Amino acid sequence: MKDKLLYSLYIGLLGTLARLPLSWLYCVSDALCWVMTHVWHYRRRVVRENLQRVFPDLSAERRLEIESAFYHHLCDIIVEIIKLLHISDDELNSRVEAHGTEFVDACAREGRPAFVLMGHYGNWEWGQQMYTHFTEPIICSQVYRPLRDKASDCLFERLRSRFTGICVRQTAVYRSVLRMKAAGTPFLMAFIADQHPNSEVMDHWTTFLGQDSMYITGAEELGRKIGACYFYLDIEQTSRGHYRMTIRPIEPVENETFPYTVGYLRMMEASILRQPELWLWSHRRWYISREEYNNRQAAKANPRLAEDS
Repeated sequence: MKDKLLYSLYIGLLGTLARLPLSWLYCVSDALCWVMTHVWHYRRRVVRENLQRVFPDLSAERRLEIESAFYHHLCDIIVEIIKLLHISDDELNSRVEAHGTEFVDACAREGRPAFVLMGHYGNWEWGQQMYTHFTEPIICSQVYRPLRDKASDCLFERLRSRFTGICVRQTAVYRSVLRMKAAGTPFLMAFIADQHPNSEVMDHWTTFLGQDSMYITGAEELGRKIGACYFYLDIEQTSRGHYRMTIRPIEPVENETFPYTVGYLRMMEASILRQPELWLWSHRRWYISREEYNNRQAAKANPRLAEDS
């Protein structure tokens, strides 16, 4: 009952806010940004550490410019996500410029599933608008990690189903994909794969943004079993509230255990370097080094080593 009441409250308050024009909502975003940066200091230390890691050769002034632009963009994303509760298809079509959808359609005509890898970049939540531009995949779906708060989880599931996309819980992806493949229905599955893996047993590393980085392999592992095509959703911001979204085939990187995943990370890296303020710098992407991780794994394998140290 409590969760239902909270959900109704969220829908009532945010739904009312979403009825405002985006031009007004951007005023809300500006105010929120001021609070976030001058009062709240939302994850400022994490953001600055990440920017220092990735751009050590930039001046302090330039890094502060990227930091400021990041917070403005983050607040814009918040109001743009809220706007999904009340935005017409025509308005969103005018704000999202779609390219490269023919690659997904061609993959579906071949009878192969399409796996689209993307990141927390640009407005990833508006990426679902791309579903309206495909002609062949009958099912469009995306993987998501449920939120702890059930009311918030229901709200985001509603937002992420704005364009008839199916939200598949992270724990149910394997079964869902195999079921859709067995049914012979052309489908697309979208994965956000730029964060640090949440598994305790992940020992795949590469260089990402100049940093030793562990990466998620689930999409490619599953894709191998069903013969999927791999694509990257590249997002560019052309102006405030306007995005160019392009589907690009992922070129595999030779001599890698997961060549398509590493290929995706190279494409993601290029997008970030092009417009760095559009990436989610507040995420603790590099909270553990390869050496620390290897030491932990060694200690688990041989507890006596940890006692001796």
